[in-house]
Amino acid sequence: MSTKFVHFVEPLAKTSLSEFLAFAVLLASTLGITKAIYNVFFHPLATLPGPKLYGMSPLPISWSRYRGRIPYTYAELHEKYGTIVRVGPDEISCASPSAFKDIYGPRYGKGGPLTRDTRTAPLKDTFGAVGMFQADVQEHARIRRQLNPAFSERASREQEPLVMGYIDSMIRKLRNTTANGKPVDVEKYMMWATFDIQGDLVFGEDVFKCIENEQYHPWINISMTFFTGGVYVHALNDISPWLLWIWQRFIVPQRITDAFTYHLRTTLDLVDKRMAAGKTDHPDYMSFITSESKAGEMLTKEQMYANAQMLVMAGSETVATASASTLYLLLSHPETMARAEREIRSSYDSDQDITAASVAQLSYLVAAIDESMRVWPPVATSFNPRQVSSGGCTVDGYFIPEGSMIGIHNHAIGRLESYFRDAKKFVPERWLGDERYAEDARETFQPFSSGPLNCIGLTMGRLETRVILAKLIYNFDIELMPECSDWLGNQKNYIAWHKPPLMVKLTPVKRA
Repeated sequence: MSTKFVHFVEPLAKTSLSEFLAFAVLLASTLGITKAIYNVFFHPLATLPGPKLYGMSPLPISWSRYRGRIPYTYAELHEKYGTIVRVGPDEISCASPSAFKDIYGPRYGKGGPLTRDTRTAPLKDTFGAVGMFQADVQEHARIRRQLNPAFSERASREQEPLVMGYIDSMIRKLRNTTANGKPVDVEKYMMWATFDIQGDLVFGEDVFKCIENEQYHPWINISMTFFTGGVYVHALNDISPWLLWIWQRFIVPQRITDAFTYHLRTTLDLVDKRMAAGKTDHPDYMSFITSESKAGEMLTKEQMYANAQMLVMAGSETVATASASTLYLLLSHPETMARAEREIRSSYDSDQDITAASVAQLSYLVAAIDESMRVWPPVATSFNPRQVSSGGCTVDGYFIPEGSMIGIHNHAIGRLESYFRDAKKFVPERWLGDERYAEDARETFQPFSSGPLNCIGLTMGRLETRVILAKLIYNFDIELMPECSDWLGNQKNYIAWHKPPLMVKLTPVKRA
């Protein structure tokens, strides 16, 4: 052993434990302060607008995520600092029309689409395949081609009776439940209906029976915790991957582990059962994938495992949120509700005349839904930020270096007066040619995202939202209960909005 090494370690052998711990704390503090100074003054993103505290450390934005306040935080930061804001040492939030092309677009001649941030995505080992919502650009394109037959125009037409059946069941249950004149949580029924629809489309049968039993299935309750857990994972990973590892390895309660194990096993069993049935006459997703997929593009069982949960969640929770938020905003603006009632009730002679094609012609209802998704988008924040690839990129005139995380956040965009006049007001007329809003930047309204990774189910989502609202308003006079006057203001966001009960009084419409 070298003499120099012996001289180096000899003092350490004589150091007490308290002295060693003090030295370790001092070293860690020095490194932390040095890192903070570098982040604020010398980091490649140091010149971007944004609060210095957010550029110094990931703690402020992680704390906002933990508290469920992230959409509000982004909106406040963009109102103060403009269209591009540094929200973390390596993270940027954008809110501009050009950013959609720069970040989410195909980026022809610029190195191709930016990749998703997959640092906290489920591992491929979990299912034996990667899901579409976590896949890179190339893998996403392959999975999307495999799923496309299930989301075609022909599929939507043939799936319409299935969708209508569940929504009609919801209306019947609401009639029975409100016969005594008591208020009801209508948002809950919307959630039940949309989960029943998507459960049937993904798994080939009424697996959840939410409307029938008037309660949530355990699979759904656990799925919702995935969203909250995902946000916590994201926040911990931003602070320290080691902290995330410690939390996952030693702190996660056994009851949560057991619940996730049950959820995973149930999902696998449901996929196995549906795929074993093969091609059927039932118009679910698998029937169209089986019958219309090209050779070599059929989904494997592992790919269905990886995609099943998110297909259900993305196609149900978001639709229920859009439906409930639109209904609340209509009810809290009585003049808009009166106009929606006149349009819907004058367009149909009976409830059975309400179809997917006809609701698309209800211009005021369509405008109200769009305005609701601008004011209160179901996907309020960037679900998967993009990671800047080799060579960096330019967004809004700022150079963003390789490795940075960058995202666009709908809640922030929709509330900027620079893009939308009366941005915080609910004004469906802005989508109907009202001259007061002729200068609105409508290209920034992208509730289903944009580019090659946009939402595959937007056609079905729009159909369900329009039909749910049309049938509710056609069948019932609806009164918002006073305790729900600030229903939107009481919500937290963990990828999905955590919504309190939307209590309303439903009175069946009397017709001659």
